[in-house]
Amino acid sequence: MTKPRSAHLSEEALDDVLIGLGSPESDAHLAECETCRGQLEQFRSGVRVFNQASLAWSEARPMRIPLSPVRSKVRRAVFAPAGWALAAAVLLLMIGLPMWNHDRRTALSNRTAPAAAIEDSPAQIAQDNDLLRSVDEALNTSEASPISEYHLSDGPQLHRKARPELRTQ
Repeated sequence: MTKPRSAHLSEEALDDVLIGLGSPESDAHLAECETCRGQLEQFRSGVRVFNQASLAWSEARPMRIPLSPVRSKVRRAVFAPAGWALAAAVLLLMIGLPMWNHDRRTALSNRTAPAAAIEDSPAQIAQDNDLLRSVDEALNTSEASPISEYHLSDGPQLHRKARPELRTQ
């Protein structure tokens, strides 16, 4: 709880009292100060009015306008069979369409013969091999690798400077 600047409770202290977390100091102040008690009661009465209004709204029922019994029976007699027919049509579509699609796919796959394996000519194989050799040569250029340049393949070494390797022939 923050100390109020005036002789009255701060908004935070009043909020704490409203939610049931008031301190003994704020309870003692409310027992003595009529202004703070008035603010607290004003808020509680506003909440009470809101609760009553929301309860009344939730218990209210919409006003129903009764249809004439003859008109209602006519509508039911006309629209009920149409509703059942629509439901049956949708059901048939939901079942029939996937079955038709499955049958059509199997018929198409049975109609087409598997393609014979096409073998490459010796000239095509030689051309592919030349291409693979040129790619391999391009990848195997002798560029300095950062791993070997900084001696990273030896693992981490503390407090030691990397020395260039001596080549013996």
